[in-house]
Amino acid sequence: MKILVVSENFYPDTFAINDIVRILGERGHEVTVLTGLPDYTTSYIPEEYKHGKNREQVYHGAKVYRVPTIARRHGPIWRSLNYLSFVFSGNRAAKKIDFGEFDIIYVWEVSPVTMALPAIALKKKYKKPLFLYCMDIWPECVKAMGFKEGTFFYSKIKNLSAHIYQQCDHIAVSSKPFFDYLEKVDGCSRKKMSYLPQFASSDMLEKNFEKKPNGHFDFLYIGNIGKVQDIPCLVAAMAKLKDRKDVTFHIVGGGSEYEHAMAMVKEAGAENIVKFYGPKPFKEAMTYYKIADACMLTLDGKNRIGDTLPGKLQTYMAAGKPVIGAINGAGNEVIKESRCGLSVRAGDSDGLANAFLEYIAHQQKYANCGEAARKYFRENFTQEKHFETLEARLKEMINQ
Repeated sequence: MKILVVSENFYPDTFAINDIVRILGERGHEVTVLTGLPDYTTSYIPEEYKHGKNREQVYHGAKVYRVPTIARRHGPIWRSLNYLSFVFSGNRAAKKIDFGEFDIIYVWEVSPVTMALPAIALKKKYKKPLFLYCMDIWPECVKAMGFKEGTFFYSKIKNLSAHIYQQCDHIAVSSKPFFDYLEKVDGCSRKKMSYLPQFASSDMLEKNFEKKPNGHFDFLYIGNIGKVQDIPCLVAAMAKLKDRKDVTFHIVGGGSEYEHAMAMVKEAGAENIVKFYGPKPFKEAMTYYKIADACMLTLDGKNRIGDTLPGKLQTYMAAGKPVIGAINGAGNEVIKESRCGLSVRAGDSDGLANAFLEYIAHQQKYANCGEAARKYFRENFTQEKHFETLEARLKEMINQ
């Protein structure tokens, strides 16, 4: 197949779409990418991409077209300008650039959903089907930015989001609860939606991360530390065990709430049991699994964003670790369905603390959770399963 990918985010920033483009090429497909300028990692555009430089590149055999965008910098105004600049430049590119022959348009949709507007312009110009892979639901995501339901801005975003989703020929959702949201809020037909969970690296399945019981209990959190991860809930739960001498909580990762998380731990007087390591490259981060008895997972449940299936859950499962979480939606369902650990409702710090204590008191009871996690991963989250499902759906759309 010849696939035109539209994504505001792309290499050299670190996103899953980089792997998707590479793997599609390795599987024999011809891929072209329309994207913006890389600014996610630092919030600023690198010097090598300023002043019209590197607007056309090749990434693992895929031709990459970059359109000018305003750096996201910091704060909602700059973030909005960044989003709008990709829409404007992407629509302009849709009109002016000759993308040649392709069979289908693939949109990798994280926030903002407006990144699909240039894809809609391309669909109309080339009369090709439009496939959208939905990992963030709009307008729900704007609530996390502080905009309340019922306000003028929210209603405008709601109408625009519904228009964008309805223009897609097919929407694959990364989390099952998204079906209900897109149908009720955005007016999308269930018939044009399907479930396609994100995939995670299978390399970890064959590695031995086992930690032998030694009378000391080590709980591990690896990943982004931001507002959506509900770090206050995690800190409150950890702090309830601060007087124990046989427990350590390990936090590996960085993000917008990293400094705040350390300050909360200090304020709670839990510095003796919580260790922060900062962000680490993936390969180095993997080594921390060897010190862990179980992994921790929290996600904000104040809105439907908390229904998301977070990628770190899949990574924990591939590592063969029991998972202890305070999470709603798809994450809660997977933990319970796979029997890979313990889960309480999002925001329930008391319940999460009690889950830690339950694991400590009955560790042997959860001895098989790691293998159950890997079994579920093999059946649902492997790269091969993801791309077989994706290719079948794209071919079906092309042949209709």
